[in-house]
Amino acid sequence: MPEISVQKQCLGLTSLTPTSSFGEPVGPLPAQTNDSFFVEGNLATGTWECAPGKLRLDLNVTEFCHLLKGHWVLTSDSGVVTELRAGDSWVFPNGWKGESDVRETVRKVYMVVS
Repeated sequence: MPEISVQKQCLGLTSLTPTSSFGEPVGPLPAQTNDSFFVEGNLATGTWECAPGKLRLDLNVTEFCHLLKGHWVLTSDSGVVTELRAGDSWVFPNGWKGESDVRETVRKVYMVVS
């Protein structure tokens, strides 16, 4: 029987490790860390953190996110600006393209469906 997978106290996690970039850097590559705690088939979940900086995103997955800390501004290629702060949740739809501007270090919990 499957059991519940848990990642406790995501905001205070110290187990995050360096990871490959979530997108293509626009300027210096911001430091990014991750701790994935559940992967099964086309689903993956975990906690990701990114230092201030800009990334170009071209997503081929659907991703639910909840921001635990920081300030993040996302601007789609069509010009829609989405400003996110701690406590906000959103979905990156498959095919979303745009610029990610991390203004204060962000930490999010996520579930990716590929």
